[in-house]
Amino acid sequence: MRALVMWLTEPRLWEAWRRWIPIAVVLVILVVAPVLAYAQIADSVAVRWTAPGDDGNIGTATRYDLRMSVQPIDATNFDLASVVAGLPAPAIAGTSQHVTVRGLLTGTTYYFAIRTIDDAGNKSAISNVARRDWAVDAAPPSAPSGVKARRGAKSVHLEWSPNSEPDLAGYRVYRSTTSGGPFTIVSPALVTDMRFDDKEPPADAPDIYYRVSAVSASGTEGAQSEAVDASMTSAATAAQVQVQGGYPNPSRLLSLVHIPIVVAAGGVQGAHVEILDSGNHRVRRIDLGDLAAGSQEVVWDGRNDAGRVCAPGVYRCWFVTGRDRQAIRIARVP
Repeated sequence: MRALVMWLTEPRLWEAWRRWIPIAVVLVILVVAPVLAYAQIADSVAVRWTAPGDDGNIGTATRYDLRMSVQPIDATNFDLASVVAGLPAPAIAGTSQHVTVRGLLTGTTYYFAIRTIDDAGNKSAISNVARRDWAVDAAPPSAPSGVKARRGAKSVHLEWSPNSEPDLAGYRVYRSTTSGGPFTIVSPALVTDMRFDDKEPPADAPDIYYRVSAVSASGTEGAQSEAVDASMTSAATAAQVQVQGGYPNPSRLLSLVHIPIVVAAGGVQGAHVEILDSGNHRVRRIDLGDLAAGSQEVVWDGRNDAGRVCAPGVYRCWFVTGRDRQAIRIARVP
């Protein structure tokens, strides 16, 4: 330690050291600056959108291109904005999707826009531009609209239209055996999609009613929707159509799947089949229209709405007529 002090007190050596002090200070700042900048990172934001199709609202797109900028984004500067990584694969058209963007500086305004790309490399126009300016939105979300309930033999399927709030976190589903309530929550966690299956409705209740509410990212819950009826009387349609097991099952990817059905006297109107993958995403809709009484057969060629062969896996084939839904499982193997 004494040698160091002596070295610094030599006049010529001290003059040399003094010339290095400003450079040393700059080097320290360069090292510490990234740490200071990182310490300012204080928040993240969830960016949400509704999946489009591959061709309009049909099929599934190939990938997304989400951009972020501190300047407003438009068609002329979209490619100059920062690319957001970690995006989910596109889901079936109409599905709500999101990504959490982390490492944002509180107080800095950010702009987000997204476009889709199909398997041929064609790019869509950019979406609307979402802005994040950190202003606290104390207003609760609006009540969800377009709520529909279809009662099957053992469950009730609900669907509704998406809310437009940018800070939406999800939805809650409530149930009651009377139209006036009280309603109790039946969704175990926030529902992030616009659909929910109540797998344990009260079997002995002649009437069941549902309401849906929206919840913001801050935890603020909005008003509940109007009550929708999923009464026992809607299950009467199930007796008019009997859906039997499909064959072959399992089936090869390029083979046809046959689903026999028996329609009771009087027939049914407006029937269709929805085929969902293991992630509960609809891959195909087959419209059947009005069906006459008697034994009939529905055929699925194993392709999605865009005409592409679906991947191996387990699929649920829902036969829908009126408010009734009956499902069978189909396995597809290579």
